[in-house]
Amino acid sequence: MAIKNKIDYKYRIGMRAIKTALAVVIGLYISHLLKLNSPIFVSIAAISSIKPSMSESLADMKKRLFTCIVGVIIGYLSSIISVPYLVEPLIGGTGILIIIYILALVKMRDMTQLSCIVFVASFCSNSDKASYALNRIIGTIIGVVVGVLVNYFISSPNIWENFIDASKKCYQSANKALREIIYDKKTDLSSFNSDFDNVNTLYKLLEKEVKTPFHHDHSIWRESQIVSLLDNISLRLQVINSMNTNYFKEDISKEIEKRYDLNEPTSKDLTEVDSVYNYHIEYILRYMDQLKELVEKE
Repeated sequence: MAIKNKIDYKYRIGMRAIKTALAVVIGLYISHLLKLNSPIFVSIAAISSIKPSMSESLADMKKRLFTCIVGVIIGYLSSIISVPYLVEPLIGGTGILIIIYILALVKMRDMTQLSCIVFVASFCSNSDKASYALNRIIGTIIGVVVGVLVNYFISSPNIWENFIDASKKCYQSANKALREIIYDKKTDLSSFNSDFDNVNTLYKLLEKEVKTPFHHDHSIWRESQIVSLLDNISLRLQVINSMNTNYFKEDISKEIEKRYDLNEPTSKDLTEVDSVYNYHIEYILRYMDQLKELVEKE
C-alpha cells in the first residue's frame, strides 16, 4: 500500500524528456557511424545539454567541453608518468588537486566533481591512453552539439512565454493582496512574494537568453518594464500592509468600489498617515493598470 501511494499515475512524459531521448538516439547513431569506442560519452554529454533554456544549454556546453578536456589531458599526462606501481595513486591524487585548483581559478567549481571523474577514468583506463583521451573528447563534443541542436530545433524552450505567464500570475497575486489589505488592513504577502521571486528568476534567465546566438534579435524592454512595475508594487504593498489607517480620499474610494466592490469610508480631513496610505494606494492602482496592459499585450 505504501508503494502504491508513492506512484504518480498522472505523470505524462514531457517534451524535455522526449528531446533527451532523441538526443541520445542521434548521438548513438553518430557514434556508430564514426565507430567511436565509447558511445557512452556521447550519450552523457547529450543528456546534460538538454536544459530548460538555450542559455543554460550553451553554458553547460562550454563548461562540459572545458572540464572534459582538462580532465582528459591531465589524466593522460598523469598516466604516462613512469613511476613505481605503489606511487601511482599519489600521482592520481596530485592530478585531482590540480584539477580542483584549475576549476577554482576559472570559477567552475560546480563542475569539479565531473572533471575529477573524467580525470580518474582517463588516468585508470586500461586501454590505449591516447585513444581513450581522443574518444572521450570527440564523444563529448558530438554529444553537446547534438544536445544543443535538438534542444533548439525541437520545441525550443520559450522563456519569454514562461516569463509572461509568471507575470500574469504575479499580477493576479498583487491584485488579490491589494484587495485584502484594503478590506482587512493586513494580509500575508508570501504568495505574492513567491510569484515575484519566480518572475525575477525568469527575467535574469531572459537577460542571459537574449545574449545567445539563438535569440540575439529579441528585445526585453517590455519584460524590464514589467519587472520595474512589480518592484514598485511590491515595495508599496509592504508599506501599506504595515500601516494602520481608517479613511480614503473620495476618488480613491470610488475607484476601489469599482475594482473590488468594496465600500470604504471616506473623509476630507485625512490624517498624515491616511494621506500617505492613500498616496501609495493611488500609485499601486496606476502601476497595476500599466502592468495589466503589458502582461496582456499580444
